[in-house]
Amino acid sequence: MVPFLAGLLMLAALQPASPPAARPDSVGELRGRVRDAVTQAPLVAATVRIDGTRLGTQSDDNGRYTLTALPTGAVTVVVQRVGYTTQRQSVTLRAGAVTTLDIAMTVSTASLATVQVSAEAADREQFRLSPNPGIITVTREAFKRVPVIGEPDVLRVVQLLPGVVATNDFTAGYNVRGGESDQNLVLLDGYPLYNPFHLGGLFGTFIDATVGSFELVPGGFPARYGTRLSSVLTVVPRTEPRSGIHGTASVSVLASSLSLGGTVKGSTTWNVAARRTYADRFVSLLSDKQLPYWFTDLQSHVEHKLGNGGVLSATAYAGRDILAASLAAFGDSSQAGGGDLRFDWGNTLVGVAYTQPLRRFMGGDSAQIAQRLSHTGFSTNLDLGSGSLTFRNRLGEERAWGEIARWQGRGETRVGYEWSAYRMGYKVQAPAAGATPFLDFDRRPSAASLYIDQTVRTKTVSARAGLRAETVTGTGWTGLSPRVSLKWFASPELAITASGGATSQWTPALRNEQAPIRIFDFWLTADRSTPVARAWQESVGAERWFGRSRFVRLEVWNKAYNHLPSSNLFNDPSVQGDEFIVTTGRSYGADLLLRQLESEKLSGWVAYSYGVSYRDGVGGRFAPVQDRRHNLNVVSSYRPGGKWSYGLRLGLGTGTPFTDIEGQIVRRRYDPLTNTFDLGQLDTNREPVGGPRNGARYPLFQRLDLSVTRESTGRLTWAPFVSFINAYNAHNVFTYIFNYDNNPPTRTAFSQFPLLPTAGVSVSW
Repeated sequence: MVPFLAGLLMLAALQPASPPAARPDSVGELRGRVRDAVTQAPLVAATVRIDGTRLGTQSDDNGRYTLTALPTGAVTVVVQRVGYTTQRQSVTLRAGAVTTLDIAMTVSTASLATVQVSAEAADREQFRLSPNPGIITVTREAFKRVPVIGEPDVLRVVQLLPGVVATNDFTAGYNVRGGESDQNLVLLDGYPLYNPFHLGGLFGTFIDATVGSFELVPGGFPARYGTRLSSVLTVVPRTEPRSGIHGTASVSVLASSLSLGGTVKGSTTWNVAARRTYADRFVSLLSDKQLPYWFTDLQSHVEHKLGNGGVLSATAYAGRDILAASLAAFGDSSQAGGGDLRFDWGNTLVGVAYTQPLRRFMGGDSAQIAQRLSHTGFSTNLDLGSGSLTFRNRLGEERAWGEIARWQGRGETRVGYEWSAYRMGYKVQAPAAGATPFLDFDRRPSAASLYIDQTVRTKTVSARAGLRAETVTGTGWTGLSPRVSLKWFASPELAITASGGATSQWTPALRNEQAPIRIFDFWLTADRSTPVARAWQESVGAERWFGRSRFVRLEVWNKAYNHLPSSNLFNDPSVQGDEFIVTTGRSYGADLLLRQLESEKLSGWVAYSYGVSYRDGVGGRFAPVQDRRHNLNVVSSYRPGGKWSYGLRLGLGTGTPFTDIEGQIVRRRYDPLTNTFDLGQLDTNREPVGGPRNGARYPLFQRLDLSVTRESTGRLTWAPFVSFINAYNAHNVFTYIFNYDNNPPTRTAFSQFPLLPTAGVSVSW
């Protein structure tokens, strides 16, 4: 409550001063901002003019414009930009007053022009204006063209970007520049999600029809982002600028989804979406076998523009994975009646945000104040045998975030705060064994952060310096995280970049890294026995553009870790505090990206990464499971014109590490009465002996995916597609199974995805 009141007081204190007295010549002033209606990105060089006059201007680097000495009364404002539909809005100007008018522009009706301009604007403007190196923006049109398993998936596309590693086909989880998978901050409209995966990590939680674009910052991120060590993934919701009700319905072999949205009176946009898998129903129709698993997603977003230029928005998400069956159906029940098994996990998110543009603030040209309040929760429940044994894990976060942004000339200053209250619980109990749980602990720490970011831009240099101060209750830890980024333009088309900074994380995830399938992350909070993890990362690189739609980028990076928790493979479940071993480590490598934006018939990217990672723990040095030394992804889309489009993805990568089995031992018990050795109560006489931790590597990974889409337009837009995952059926090793009943012992390889054809169709209106 205190941070919320502080935010309100800050809002009140920073309200603009009273407007100046009316000018004697009875003229007015018009200000505002021009944005892309879908991505909400500011549009540079949009022409804003008063119809019927020669009065006009262009929007600046932040999409802002100002027109002074305007005639009062009713006027028509005309806004134009290449590739966008001309906007005309009527407004009444008052004498001596400042009128605010924000413009949301929609791309022109020609589909090819739409892709050209939106993609070029996002990436080209990042190159010119942002000092942050390595940022990658992917629009909705781009990720829809990547061959998919069932339906387009944001997290599957993230896996194909430079610096990102996916450990196997069966996970949508990803590791960035050698970091752990739980070290990635995932934001939906600015609000965090803890475990955005379904089906053991096979799918991401984002419904593709609700996504406008996404942005990955693999390192060197600004001080406004905290709580994670490795990367920031920001997913921007899609908005529907058209009035009325419009939507998209999608059906694939695995799931169906429905998304609806529209704009009301030009000031309120809304969308709602839902998705459910039906693999459980599909399998039951074809055989008597059970697949008692499904997941659901519900998502909504609403945004309202206020008369004073402010924007009020709300975002909500709920997703759940459910595995429910009778244990008797599996022949694995200890109860006479069979008992029921239920295993579920999922996320909830509710957030509200308010932004308000200000007039001149502390000498600046313009300013904006923003406030967000949110609740994020992740929970896991495992019920074995109708409540006979239950496991529960909860992590909830109440977050308040506020920021003041001030622009003056080409400079930018951001000052903000972040406060979070956590509630983490873990309970294991068996009612039949007594009312007292085996394990029951509850932690309620809180974390507070203050930050400042200063960006300076000249014709040849764009630089940002920031500082983040953080503290977490119950840990005795307080830290400072300085961050700096620099971009020097050797020419208008060539820039040299450098960055460095410290990051912190106090919500680690506990999981068995040796398990090949990621079901969910077991989240904890730092305390006296679980330290706050720290990392220092730095990079240098260069980016060269060829025209306005093609570029190449090279970055060399290094990361050092301190107090990094790693799963203790030999922990005692009855002992609290031994879940982790504390390690240090390092990751270093280079990322290369060649990209053709979606402005040509042939578009896509080539991403190559070289990376080395190691950790130093109690047992010595070992490689984490994401230590893939060489990783290449070629992603291409071809649209020759007309209704057909084609997608391709080729992936090559060296093998990831695993702990090999090097032998076996036979455990026998000596019986002094008979002077013999026997097995006692053991079920088997052989026990495998593992080699060094992650001391072996799987063979080369290779996979080719292809897709074909046919899109027909009319009152309804139909887009059926066919994808062929692993088109030439490469046998990529998923895991090994050892059999010591044979002499000599044998090793059997289980493959990842086989040739997997999938099909689906989406209908838009």
